[in-house]
Amino acid sequence: MQEDNIKITRITNTIYSSNMYILDVGYDQIWLIDCGDIDRVLRWGREVKKQIAGVFLTHSHFDHIYGLNELVKEFPDCIIYVSKHGEKGLFSAKLNFSFYHENPFVFKGGNVRVLEDGDDVKLQENLFLNVVSTPGHDEGCLCYRVGDYFFTGDSYIPGVKTVTKLRGGNKEDGEKSLRKLKALFSQATLVCPGHGSMMPMKDIFEVEKMGKIIE
Repeated sequence: MQEDNIKITRITNTIYSSNMYILDVGYDQIWLIDCGDIDRVLRWGREVKKQIAGVFLTHSHFDHIYGLNELVKEFPDCIIYVSKHGEKGLFSAKLNFSFYHENPFVFKGGNVRVLEDGDDVKLQENLFLNVVSTPGHDEGCLCYRVGDYFFTGDSYIPGVKTVTKLRGGNKEDGEKSLRKLKALFSQATLVCPGHGSMMPMKDIFEVEKMGKIIE
């Protein structure tokens, strides 16, 4: 599988403007990174006759998971990939913070698979998704690398200081995770964060050099 066959579509969700990504590698299956306004993806999938094979969750905060129940109604065999700590958040409105919203969320599906740092998930022949554990924003944060695309969730948003004050967050872990991520980035990396625009490294270097960090 050639990396130039990978197509990434970013969808900005209605809740907290979080991002959901469609990962299309040119076959009849697609993959999602996080899951918000899923109705838009389902309509598109029906039109192009694509099946959603799985969802890779960067973490289980409400704004990144609230579309999962609607998704598994249509695709009950869809695999939900998440960290061990993140799995707990799927089934607890308090841990995923939806308890404080109008419509608390608890995952009603199954088919959950727990990922750990260093795992590789085969998407198609010769194409793998690499798993990187990045605690800090939340204990269960994971990032995912596919080719030159790096899906960083809320662990790293270019130009934005990582939030570590929520329950499950840890400032020291966040700093370690940030150093870990930056050591894995290359000039060709395209960062796909949990909020905001996708950004190539050359632009990120300019943002950080100018010190445009949003507290």
